Amino acid sequence: MNALNQIKDYIDQLDKKYFQRYVIIAGSLVLIISSLILYRYYRNIFFYKKKIETINHKRKEVKDILERFEMVKIQQTEVDNLLEKDKDFKIGGYFNEVITKIGIAQNKTREPETSSEELDNGYTERKLYASFSNITMQKLTELLDTIEQNERIYTKEVEMYKPDTGRTINVNLLIATLEPKIETTELAE
Repeated sequence: MNALNQIKDYIDQLDKKYFQRYVIIAGSLVLIISSLILYRYYRNIFFYKKKIETINHKRKEVKDILERFEMVKIQQTEVDNLLEKDKDFKIGGYFNEVITKIGIAQNKTREPETSSEELDNGYTERKLYASFSNITMQKLTELLDTIEQNERIYTKEVEMYKPDTGRTINVNLLIATLEPKIETTELAE
C-alpha cells in the first residue's frame, strides 16, 4: 500500500506536460509489446499451417506409393501365376505357329531373331524380332490381334512402311515375353 501511495504522490507532482509524455510512452510500450505478441502468434500459426500442409502432402505421396506397391505386388503375383502355368513356353515356336496359321510365313524377309535381357525385377525378358514384306494391313491387324490374345506375349514395337508400289506394307515387329530369372545354381546342375 505504501508503494502505491508513493507512485500516486509522484504522479501528482508531475506537471501536465510530463504526465502526458509518460502516458504516451507507456501506451506506446503496451502497443509495441501487444504487436510483437500478435506478430509472433500469427507467424507461428503460418509456420505450423505450412508444416501441416507439407506433412499432408507427404502423407498423400506415401499413400500413393503404397497403393502402387500393392498394385505391383498383385500384378507380380498374376505374372508369376501365368509363368507357372506354362513353364515350357517358347516365343519362337509360338510365333511361327501364329504366322503359319495367318498365312504370312512366306512374307518373312528373314528368320525371326530372339534375344534375352535380364531385368531388375527378377525376370528375364525374351524378345523376338521379325520382319515381313508385302503383307496387307488386314494380315498385320490379324497378327497383332492374335499376339494380343496371348497373355504371355506383349508387343514392344511395330514399324511399318509402305514400299513405292502396291497396296501392301513392310513391317518390323518386336514382341517379348517374360520368363523367371534362371538362378546360377540351377545352371550348374
